[in-house]
Amino acid sequence: MAVSAVVPALAIAATFAAAHLHRQQPDPLGRGLASYQVQSLVAGSGATDAAAASRLPLASPAKPVKPTTAASPSPRVTASPAAPPPPPCAGSGAGGTGMLPANYATIVDFLVAHGYTKMAAVGIAGNIFQESRGEPESVGTGGGGLIGWTPLPAGFVTGDVAADLQTQLAALLTYNQQWAQYVPMLNAATSPAGAADVYMNYFERPGIPAASNREGAAIAVAQACGIG
Repeated sequence: MAVSAVVPALAIAATFAAAHLHRQQPDPLGRGLASYQVQSLVAGSGATDAAAASRLPLASPAKPVKPTTAASPSPRVTASPAAPPPPPCAGSGAGGTGMLPANYATIVDFLVAHGYTKMAAVGIAGNIFQESRGEPESVGTGGGGLIGWTPLPAGFVTGDVAADLQTQLAALLTYNQQWAQYVPMLNAATSPAGAADVYMNYFERPGIPAASNREGAAIAVAQACGIG
């Protein structure tokens, strides 16, 4: 056989062998049939077979990532403010009739707010009934005001009832402090009459005791305030 006939035959055989080996390669995309390119070895051109290249599978486009929506924050629950405690004296506070002194609720509430027990407060109010009927503008011989201050300090009775009441209640706290050693005894009283007696004997120290009036008024205040 002529040498010129052998060369083409060898080229064709090499082409088919290369194609056969290429088809045995694993499919890198996992799509079944291996993709490959057939290169023409004829005349050593190295050109890519366009028809084979057109058969290459195309990669699928990436799916768009759906943006996540942030969870809505839970509504903040605000606790309702606690209701203020009821005043120590639940009565109307007017008084001024029978054995009930005027301004009794204001007197009791003020004293409790400044460290006295409810029972001690009604005992003091019972004594105030005997001294002034609960009227801050009360003026007697040589004295006046809620507890009959003698002599009556300037500025205690001015005609402004509400202002004078507050002035005298503040002064009452100062007055009681000179007998501070008896405050625990007063606060330990367990009945309106008992508290009235402690205040009369250890704080007020009146020239005319009239204990029954003080005790009765303390009981009336306790009943009006709902203090048992």
